[in-house]
Amino acid sequence: MKKIYSVLSLSCVFALAVFCSGCNNPIISAGKSDPNDKSTQPGLKRVEMGGSLARDLEIASINQTTVNEDLLKIQANVRNVKGGDCRINYKIEWMNADGIVINDSSAVWLPLRIRGGETAAIQSVATTPNATNFLIKIQKAKYK
Repeated sequence: MKKIYSVLSLSCVFALAVFCSGCNNPIISAGKSDPNDKSTQPGLKRVEMGGSLARDLEIASINQTTVNEDLLKIQANVRNVKGGDCRINYKIEWMNADGIVINDSSAVWLPLRIRGGETAAIQSVATTPNATNFLIKIQKAKYK
């Protein structure tokens, strides 16, 4: 019986370690403050989590337009405010007018390297006319 508790305890510790290992790579996320804002430079709502990424990068601006008459296209200009290169992964999730994420295959993490002091443009086009808002997620790239 003592051996079973020991195995269970070890399993719980391992599961907790695996669960918490993803907690050390914080994500910066940003989206429009008003989903109905159709101006070319909508107001930005920014949600930051701790970590060095929040000190290294800033979202300088967001631009939006429509393409093919009804698909929202956005460009986020991300500035590296530190001196060295910054390697990130980012993805853009599209949301409908109710704030519900639209599940599609375009919401994948993509790598990007931004040199020190430079600004990089992240662009995406919605896959459905139902998309009225977006959420940009940025995290530091993991190295092996």
